[in-house]
Amino acid sequence: MLALTIQQTLRSFCGPLARGLASAATSQPSAQKLERTRAPKTLTTYKKPFTPRKQYLFNEYDTQLANSPAVIVLQHYNLSGAELQELRRSLKQTAQNAHLMVVRAKMMRAVLRDTRYANLSSVFTGPSAVVYWDSTADGLAAMKLAIAAVQKQKKLIVMGAKFGDLLLNQKMMHGFVNLPSIDQLRAQVLGVVQAPAQQLTAVLARTPQRLVGVLAQMSDVKGQE
Repeated sequence: MLALTIQQTLRSFCGPLARGLASAATSQPSAQKLERTRAPKTLTTYKKPFTPRKQYLFNEYDTQLANSPAVIVLQHYNLSGAELQELRRSLKQTAQNAHLMVVRAKMMRAVLRDTRYANLSSVFTGPSAVVYWDSTADGLAAMKLAIAAVQKQKKLIVMGAKFGDLLLNQKMMHGFVNLPSIDQLRAQVLGVVQAPAQQLTAVLARTPQRLVGVLAQMSDVKGQE
């Protein structure tokens, strides 16, 4: 009974982490990894190899950071298993199949070390979680939808995000998510580009009419002479 309770709790809080622990030592992820200026550590401070669980955590975090078009960093406080499940369901349904993963802040900082996202490590403090995507057609729209879903839960705080190669802190997040969507931006740019052409077309369309009018006036004047 106790073992079953522990298993259910682990599955509720760790999501994809719990399903991958069994094959952590032998799995060889084919997904892209973060680029580093030097190889990650393979030994602990005490010169011992990392445990299979820590190796799996490192690889899992590395994979999601490298392959997700956007990553939102959250702090969570006293979320129950039921609340986590509901939030995961909401993100999947409303935010373009977004995933929520509870992470170990210290391990995430180790993953970010010596990468171009190293500055993001400062937002991983305390109980942390990340929202990520396997793929999405519009990362900006997906981030907006995810943040809207997260903000409904008062036990969560948005700490920062990664959007492509761009790192965002809390202050930058507010302005960033209020940007128009890609389609809106394209429409605005197209409107700016087309406006002069439309004005020129209108002028050119009026020119023959004016010319005809002038010629008609000249003809009338000559007729009177």
